[in-house]
Amino acid sequence: MSRSDLGWGPSPAGSANPRSGLVVHYDSVDQNLAGKDHSACVAYWKSTRSFHTGPSRGWADIGYCVDETTEILTEDGWRGLGALAPGDLVLTLDHTTGLSRWQPLTAVNVFPAVPRELLLMEGRDHSSLTTPGHRWPVERRTGRPGRDPRPGGGYAPAWTTSGELTVRDRIRTAASCADLPGQAKWPDALVELVAWAWPVPGGRTVLRLPLRRRAGDPARVRAALHALFGPPSPGSADSGPPNGAAWWEEHTAAEAVFRLSAGADGALAEQMPQRVPSHAFLRSLTRAQLDLFLGVTMAAAGRDGRFLDRPDEAGAEAFRFAALLAGRTASVRGVPLGGWRVELSGEQSFSPRAVAARTDGFTVERVRHWGPVWCPTTPDGTWMARRAGTAYFTGNSFMACAHGHVLEGRGLYRVQAAQPGGNSSHYSVTLATGPKDRVTPEQIEAVRQLRQWLMEPDTSISGKVLGHRDFIATSCPGDKAYRMVRDGTFAKPPSGSEGDDDMPRHRRFEKDEAQELAPQAWTSLKFDRRHDGHAGDLYALVGTDEPDGALYDLSVGVTFQGLTPGTEVQLRATEYEPDGKGGWQVARNRPVDSPVHAGGNGHFTYAWKGNLAAGRRVRVRLVQNGDGPASVTRATAEVFYWPK
Repeated sequence: MSRSDLGWGPSPAGSANPRSGLVVHYDSVDQNLAGKDHSACVAYWKSTRSFHTGPSRGWADIGYCVDETTEILTEDGWRGLGALAPGDLVLTLDHTTGLSRWQPLTAVNVFPAVPRELLLMEGRDHSSLTTPGHRWPVERRTGRPGRDPRPGGGYAPAWTTSGELTVRDRIRTAASCADLPGQAKWPDALVELVAWAWPVPGGRTVLRLPLRRRAGDPARVRAALHALFGPPSPGSADSGPPNGAAWWEEHTAAEAVFRLSAGADGALAEQMPQRVPSHAFLRSLTRAQLDLFLGVTMAAAGRDGRFLDRPDEAGAEAFRFAALLAGRTASVRGVPLGGWRVELSGEQSFSPRAVAARTDGFTVERVRHWGPVWCPTTPDGTWMARRAGTAYFTGNSFMACAHGHVLEGRGLYRVQAAQPGGNSSHYSVTLATGPKDRVTPEQIEAVRQLRQWLMEPDTSISGKVLGHRDFIATSCPGDKAYRMVRDGTFAKPPSGSEGDDDMPRHRRFEKDEAQELAPQAWTSLKFDRRHDGHAGDLYALVGTDEPDGALYDLSVGVTFQGLTPGTEVQLRATEYEPDGKGGWQVARNRPVDSPVHAGGNGHFTYAWKGNLAAGRRVRVRLVQNGDGPASVTRATAEVFYWPK
């Protein structure tokens, strides 16, 4: 039954394209609609709409998450709600492994400015302003600290809301990034010199090191310059470097002075435009190099390892960016006399309620808020937030009646208003039942038909069915319905369509950005976007959303550029499994296809059918055996798969 059948016009809700699945809800109060005529279901649905859009509820009750001053950490730095778009890579927390990682933003949910009651948690080490039902990934104390033999010192991962935080809950403020490269892209000498040089004002780089402060510093700089640019030559500030030397050294009674030529300075400036290390450079460092960068920057500033003072906010935030990737908690604040101070902490978590209980310097109170609220949606359901200088990880409709009819709510391609954290990514359906109402066979069949309809090509949802309680702490959709969600009752094909289980699902991947391949090195092929709008660094073709494994049939076409004539190119499918450390390792290599190309450019195809075991993922890997680097400029993969 459509909105027009119900006498309603088009929904005023914001546009969306939910593709991640269907979420089941209930009413929480028994309705006994199964014992009444279908007209009672229609009356119930109209009454429900009036209630939720009326003055007693409306937008004020379906707005959720954080205030408009809270920002999210993207791969290019902090952004507010007005500068975000689906597909932006943001830092999230994998609450299972405890590591952070970069994930694409799947939705930005914004709710209008109306009077709301929010929960303010405010102090020197934390600042957040959220709706009381806002979710948090926390570490919850499970025993007496220091006496619990379990990993984590008596703490276990849990989920809670702002209004239900207790003294036993710790908010994560930092986590080591699992997406850091395993192999160094840059020599350590370059990383160290950038760390020494970036506090220097613009112009030709001059490194001045007071000899009395740290006697070993000049030797470190000298060794790094020698490793990167070769030996020095005598020179002066007036004459410049003789014989084209990249650097030279001078001494006074108080300091050692290292001067760089324009060319050497340019090599460093590439990594620090406007004398601030770029986010791309910092993301490309290994964990050891991040620690090197942080330590040397502190040494160059003459600090003790806890504070760093910068004249510019951009520089302070760049340092915090590096610290967060390394798993270090960091805050940034303006100082009274000008400039910015970064403060590092050895802790990776903070307990707002515990601090509020023992000090007057931290406030937890409900306040009235008149501005908009917003919430991002990410695959992990978490994101790194910033407010008032502090940073931390935080979290982020149809009706099927008892007679087997599906009644339209907000409808297709609309933001839902049912499950915080999933209103733009999932469609929703309510059974209109209460805790004691039975879920009728007709309702089950209606949900199955709705799911199948939403899985058709035009809408193409994933087919995954969840319950409301999978998003927030709630009793919805009731124990009866949730058991059906968990055992797959709603995810089965409708009656009379059992043969549909033999129909495969489909994905298409495209590569737009060139990927350089070093010779004789197997490399995973990276795609940039998927047919359903998912974007980012995409490697796994099957397995990400198929935890129980799948049968698959994949084919891929790649275009090479810059191949050495006569080069052999090899392509293969490779299955990966978790390595137990938060990463992935090769589990099984599939047979190789080895074409040889006569020219500098080439077009190659590869196909394979396989049986992917539970917990594994499959990628395409390739290697070129030429004399120098070559590039994959384009690639397309088509995958048909049957989840187990």
